[in-house]
Amino acid sequence: MRVNPVLALAPRLQRAGGRDSRTTTVLAVTAFAVSTALSLSVVAALLGFMERAAHPTTGLERDAGGFYVTLAVVATILLLVPLLTLGGGAARLGVARRDARLAALRLLGATPREVVGLTLVDTALQGLAGAVAGTALYGALLPVWTRIPFQGRPFTAAELWVGVPVVLLAWLAVPLLAVVSGAVSLRRVVVSPLGVAQRVSRPGLKAVRVVVAVLAFVAFMVVSVIGQSFAAVLVGMLLAGLAVAFLTLNAVGPWALGVLGRVRLWRARTPEQLLAARRLLDDPRAVWRVVGGLGLASFVAGCLAVVPVLVSGPGTDPDDATVSADVLTGALLTLAITFLLAAVSAGIAQAASVLDRRRELSLARLAGVPTELFDGVRRREVLVPVVLVSVGSATAALVMFFPLFGAAALAAPQGLLLLVGSLTVGLLLVVAATEATRPLLHRVLADTVVRAD
Repeated sequence: MRVNPVLALAPRLQRAGGRDSRTTTVLAVTAFAVSTALSLSVVAALLGFMERAAHPTTGLERDAGGFYVTLAVVATILLLVPLLTLGGGAARLGVARRDARLAALRLLGATPREVVGLTLVDTALQGLAGAVAGTALYGALLPVWTRIPFQGRPFTAAELWVGVPVVLLAWLAVPLLAVVSGAVSLRRVVVSPLGVAQRVSRPGLKAVRVVVAVLAFVAFMVVSVIGQSFAAVLVGMLLAGLAVAFLTLNAVGPWALGVLGRVRLWRARTPEQLLAARRLLDDPRAVWRVVGGLGLASFVAGCLAVVPVLVSGPGTDPDDATVSADVLTGALLTLAITFLLAAVSAGIAQAASVLDRRRELSLARLAGVPTELFDGVRRREVLVPVVLVSVGSATAALVMFFPLFGAAALAAPQGLLLLVGSLTVGLLLVVAATEATRPLLHRVLADTVVRAD
């Protein structure tokens, strides 16, 4: 049986990347594993609440079961986009080095179909390995989730087991997500391999993204006002609006970072400031991959800032007190998962960025640039964007929900304290995750052999 020559080269192409390719593969599998484990955990909670609502054993489960299911659906949607973002980002790890090799194959005569097949097979295998590892991690987390009480009693491991069909679905969906994300990132290689090989800059981001974002946010606010008298319709529209809001943030975020890069370039006074501004301006998408997870998490924090207002009213009925406590617990758990995802996404994306810039960093180091300068640039490249993205995203969420909750979301000190505290913790987690890539940067700088790719 004759094997396609390009696909036959896939293992050698992977080995040709050496230690860097192995590191990138480990990072990708780790990202897929974390996203799979947390996705299965979120789905398990949703199925658990649905099972309790369908077969109640207490008066609270019978009377408020539907309400808990609605809250679980909202939490699932709030977490779904950050989970998909982490999984999609995993498929784009090492994109610069991979694109350079694939562009060389295209210039040597490989067809677009062969290049796409070569990459998607490798990416799908990474996704499958991450899905399997993530399932094991989900199983290891079950004892943690069973310690958190809801509706007056904790879930059992049996209630939180999603079942074999859902696990198999995850093993299919994660590689599929990896394939789709990998295919999108291959457009430049297929269309313009010479431009990739010559490291031609991508076209700049257009301001039309801002117009689309404003229209989406206004539409959400109008729907909130009109639909308040139709509860069922309102819930569906709000859930759809949240999904649109997440997509809007992903669209406008890189553009805003590009604007920030131009401002910082104009105000740069030191070499660190200049280099950090140039990197931000040259590739705002790469910086967004580092800080975008925090932006989505901060948006979730802004959405949930109103929760303390909703549960702070006087409640003498034990069931009402239990529901209020459960709503707050669910909000805090959702925030914890989103900021954990943000930190993992930031650390993995920052590590991939270091590997993608290996040639540039090595050449600069050989030219005499001190290691301290690289550390300073790395920090400046992340610190200002994370503050802008986190505060901007949280503010956008507060503005979007203003028609529903009015000034209560801003006036209640509990909500503001929750928002400020979660943003602070999130910033520290993301900064710590990016600082964890410092040894990798120093390892790259210590290598005096500059690879052609």
